[in-house]
Amino acid sequence: MRLIVLERNQWRAAAIEINNEFTDIWAETLTNRKPSQGDIILGKVSSVLDGKNAAFISLGSGKPGLLNGEEFVLAQGKKTAGEPLPAVSECVEEGQAILVQVKHPGVDRKGPIVTELIKLTLDHLVYMPYAGYSAVSKQLTTNREELLQFADKYCIEQEGVIFRTSAGYIKEEALLAELQSHRKEWLRILEQSSTQRAPSMVKKNSGLGEEVSKLYPLHRVSSLAANSSEAVSSFFPLLSKNATLMELNEKKKKLDKLEDTILNMKKTIKMGKANLHIEETHALTAIDVDTGGVKLGTKNETHFEVNRLAVDEIAKQLRLRNISGLIVVDFLRVEKEEQQNLHALMKSKEETDKRLKVGGFTKLGLFEMQRKKSGLPLSRFV
Repeated sequence: MRLIVLERNQWRAAAIEINNEFTDIWAETLTNRKPSQGDIILGKVSSVLDGKNAAFISLGSGKPGLLNGEEFVLAQGKKTAGEPLPAVSECVEEGQAILVQVKHPGVDRKGPIVTELIKLTLDHLVYMPYAGYSAVSKQLTTNREELLQFADKYCIEQEGVIFRTSAGYIKEEALLAELQSHRKEWLRILEQSSTQRAPSMVKKNSGLGEEVSKLYPLHRVSSLAANSSEAVSSFFPLLSKNATLMELNEKKKKLDKLEDTILNMKKTIKMGKANLHIEETHALTAIDVDTGGVKLGTKNETHFEVNRLAVDEIAKQLRLRNISGLIVVDFLRVEKEEQQNLHALMKSKEETDKRLKVGGFTKLGLFEMQRKKSGLPLSRFV
């Protein structure tokens, strides 16, 4: 497994390569002064909308952030206790200073989405000072009960932690030391925010390296190729102790390959003679499956076989393009039994893409999915 990090004037991209094929690509802008994902900001409540169960938070630059009702600390406490969620006006009032974290940066006409339920991430733990629960990475199949017992033993008040995959392979003392480090960082953030005037930046996210490490087990990466010293210093400490930097010739080939992959992404993908058309809009991503005139038996047999190929290609393209939000697929029309088979095939992709949630066919025959947002789609850079 290899990690390739390409930096250009206005953007940086990171890609995972397995068996000489890219499986995942993430990107970030380098010239954007607006709040970015993971930033912790002392914001100011600009409006409270009980009817929409949300509030808008001034972040100091760019558009106000949207803070949904379930993302308040008070609401999380009520939820944990099994009580009804409070109205937004019970949580905040206009003009109030509030410490929030950017969940998703603003895109085009939409402002950022923010939360009061802040998360801090290090090597093995995601620390959540107000979560009221703990969890274990789905990729970790061993020591799950022991880790949850650790959380019960050491977490205090509303604290919670998410154990990352690597947490299953280190000693309890190391986990406790990291938990204590998180606590110190959180106290520092609270102290710093108490002396600042809203709105103002409290803690800037360390960038793409931190975001990728939350989504992917980077400790499995064996080698790194990067074309800037800043990218090396950002990503290399996140890799295993045995990871190496690629030799110059190999590094150039990998970087060129990644740049070609990003710049040559097209809306239409060939699947033999069949085609997949991807159209990303502000509201959703629409994917259309087209036979391209291919014949593989009867009409129903042809449609099902092309749809089956499309399932694999769709799952691949979602990760390569970092597509998120609502996704609607217009599969070729097939019988009810084949629809059920397609649903099962698409559902199986949730195992390899933890951000993906599969819905199913609508009454009109469209297929709905949703993918958790993390960073910007690759279409923003090409």
